Amino acid sequence: MQKGKRAIYLLLILGIPLLITGCWDRNELEGRAIVTLVALDKGENNEIKFSVQVERTSNSQESSTGGSSGVEKSAVIMSSTGETVMDAVRNLILKSGRKLYYPHNTAIILGNEIAKEGILPVLDLFNRDAEMRPLTWVLVTPGKATDIFEAQSTLESLPAKQLDMMLKDFGLSSKTVATTLLDTMKQLAYDSPGAVLSNIELDPNNPKKALLLNGAAVFQRDKLIGRLDPLETRGYLWSQGKVKSGVIIIPCPGEENKKVSMEIERANRKIESDISDGKLKFTITVNVVSRLAEQACLTDLGNPEKLIELKKSQCEVIEKEIRSIVDKAQEKYSTDILGFGTELNRKFPQEWQEIKENWAEEFPKAEVNIVVNSKISDIGLVKKPL
Repeated sequence: MQKGKRAIYLLLILGIPLLITGCWDRNELEGRAIVTLVALDKGENNEIKFSVQVERTSNSQESSTGGSSGVEKSAVIMSSTGETVMDAVRNLILKSGRKLYYPHNTAIILGNEIAKEGILPVLDLFNRDAEMRPLTWVLVTPGKATDIFEAQSTLESLPAKQLDMMLKDFGLSSKTVATTLLDTMKQLAYDSPGAVLSNIELDPNNPKKALLLNGAAVFQRDKLIGRLDPLETRGYLWSQGKVKSGVIIIPCPGEENKKVSMEIERANRKIESDISDGKLKFTITVNVVSRLAEQACLTDLGNPEKLIELKKSQCEVIEKEIRSIVDKAQEKYSTDILGFGTELNRKFPQEWQEIKENWAEEFPKAEVNIVVNSKISDIGLVKKPL
């Protein structure tokens, strides 16, 4: 009996290693091209231009010639064209000699022309393929997407790494949006009227071609129709309850030519819909808590009366920012990027079924009220100006 057990144990010990042998279908990274950025542009003859920024391996860096820039040393740029994105991807292998490896891709950058024609067809591959990460950033640029590859990183070894950090920290200013591939496809799902995506460009005030997140890009369905400046973008974020932090500049009470900086600590919003006498009405309520971060005046802002003035001014600034995006969405773009239709469908599903086909015409007519409730948590360590 004991001998039988020992034989079984011996067979298990000898058999287990056979089950944990090396991967027969492994793909070594040395044989892959690690993609860090993807750019999609409109090519010639109605083709798609597919460009990638590929991180150099240590071997290729050692063999590269001296005198090149930091970006050239750390990455190489390759492009190809094709009738579809997949066709262009495979055509690129004819130039690279390696299969592209996407799990480390930071962002997909869409050129202005291709964004105007519609982004759903060119994003389908990235949304469908299991190798593409759904948390990859998606951005739009006013010019060609490949222009972003010319950017020189300042604090990181690669522009892709710097772009990733910039987007992760967007909430510190709340003057741009950070949209992933998953966010983008959610915004464009089903019969969505539009979307708002990140806008990236080269800083015109920096001769070194630094990256700049500048406002947001507005889409009607999946076609680019315009852009929002930084403050309009923050107005959009207020309306969506996505403001995390930032600085609100208001005039100093008693010294209107001097400024006060209020730091946003937290905020939330609520959208309510109503139908009265056949008229659509929406109310955006924003609650914000901020702190006095800086004053450029000599007024004693610790005075309760001055604090009331600060709160009032802060409410006015926030309301103005929200009103700017509401007016632009209704009057200029006639596109419900604010999610009013979703709220209407939630509260009045029967009425929504009757007007959803004509929502593009009904949305601009809707009455929108804005309510801002402001609270100042503290004024810092200095109670009175020096």
